[in-house]
Amino acid sequence: MKGSKLECVKCGGDFPLDLVNARCQDCDEPLEVRYDLESVPRDWFKTPRKGPFFERYAPFYSYLDTNSALSLGEGQTSLIRSNRIKGKIGIKELFFKNETQNPTWTFKDRGTALSLQNAFSLGYRRIGTLSSGNMGASVAAFGSRAGMDTFILLKANTPREKIDALAIYGVKAIRVSGNYGDVYNRTSEMGKLFDVYFSISDEPMRVEGYKSLAFETYEQMDCKPPDYVALPVGSGGLCRGVLKGFEELHEVGFIDRVPIFIGVQTQGCSPTVDAYEKGKDRIEPFKDPLTLDHVLENPYPPSGNQVIRKIRSNGGVLLKVSNEEILDAELLLAEEGIFAQPASATALAGIIRCAEKGLIPGDARVVTVVTGSGLKYPPVLEKFGLSPISTSLDQLAHTLETLIK
Repeated sequence: MKGSKLECVKCGGDFPLDLVNARCQDCDEPLEVRYDLESVPRDWFKTPRKGPFFERYAPFYSYLDTNSALSLGEGQTSLIRSNRIKGKIGIKELFFKNETQNPTWTFKDRGTALSLQNAFSLGYRRIGTLSSGNMGASVAAFGSRAGMDTFILLKANTPREKIDALAIYGVKAIRVSGNYGDVYNRTSEMGKLFDVYFSISDEPMRVEGYKSLAFETYEQMDCKPPDYVALPVGSGGLCRGVLKGFEELHEVGFIDRVPIFIGVQTQGCSPTVDAYEKGKDRIEPFKDPLTLDHVLENPYPPSGNQVIRKIRSNGGVLLKVSNEEILDAELLLAEEGIFAQPASATALAGIIRCAEKGLIPGDARVVTVVTGSGLKYPPVLEKFGLSPISTSLDQLAHTLETLIK
């Protein structure tokens, strides 16, 4: 589309839209898609549409040639109203955007879907990513769907169960030893050297895919914005994408305000929150990160600086929570029928903390993004000491009687 481009999120420098695996050479910050929002029809949301999100919200992806045959049905996840938790924490309207319903059970599929569309339209036949598990499984699934040669670079300590979950797709899985940040920085070089489209966490099209979550939430809430959106912050791409989606809805005139964002990290790896709390504009590497399931274990988030800038300008807040708070939130989500992995429960833990501090009014409409399924990391269940009751058939009636209150 004429006039579309990539733009540095910090200095505003322009780059061609077909640039791949790159950051701004001047300030080493991520790039973001810019296009003509004036072309978005003002009556677009009046007619419900079906198909992949890049077709349902086509004017917001007008810069990209897409192929629906490459989709796995990503997006279109439920927005579930809380029945039980809202009363416990004193919030009148609490909703869960249930991203566990995506094809590979995490929000990553939204970003992967659009990255793959871009890779395919540019003529790439090799795709890859650097991942601790979830994004690797997502790229593996979509790469297989598209018949692309797929390369997944993994941390050296990636658990075997996560490797098996992506190896089934026939990808080339490579454990890479060394500093995670250094490996991340080398992916661009490897992509250019071997003609591989690396869909990494701050890749512009991946962020563009995440903004579809904002459009869906807007529709599901009767074309009104929530007051607050809470989500976990790892690399920062999800936060950037969802916020960008609401900002575009605001710029076009569909909403009169952008929701306030609450970004949450775990105390075991909180480089973005630490910089934010110290009033700094730039993050510093987090030493010896250790989290419950490694999903948020990014010691130097590539979008961290931009998340700080955006949250401050948005009037939102960044905070960190403990493992205990995360596990408590995971149990609360289970009460609503949602089995989330610990990283996904982090957002709810942050909301609970904000509610206790009076940072969220009791009559607010709050959306929590549940980013991934608990089936992604079942070892965490050991933390809860769950076990079945054993009995014989002869004693079954007696056992049930003792359990019924």
